[in-house]
Amino acid sequence: MTISTEERLERLERLVETNSQAIAHLSQQQGEILQRIDRLAGDTGKLSERVEKLSGDVEKLSGDVEKLSGDVEKLSGDLEKLTFKFDTAQSIGERLERLATSLIAGATISIIAGVILVLLREGSR
Repeated sequence: MTISTEERLERLERLVETNSQAIAHLSQQQGEILQRIDRLAGDTGKLSERVEKLSGDVEKLSGDVEKLSGDVEKLSGDLEKLTFKFDTAQSIGERLERLATSLIAGATISIIAGVILVLLREGSR
């Protein structure tokens, strides 16, 4: 079986046509891939901007945390002072209560003693 020149040419034409279509398809795919790469490059730029913004936000929040830590320390000191003042006031209150009770008891005894003396004087008359 020999293949004629015409058949060879037809096969060659079909191969060329098939290869041409494959090349066209590959060129189309290459274009799509390049578009995707361009889109990804743009997305990378946007992501870089977001990362920079978030880094700035983190730095700002770190500063805020440091400031709040200072405020907490100051408030802790103020709380200790207030606790000391409260304890002192409570102690003074207890002392004043004891003093008032003593004064009332002393005054009551004085009044009772005075009444007894008055009654004794009147009884001796």
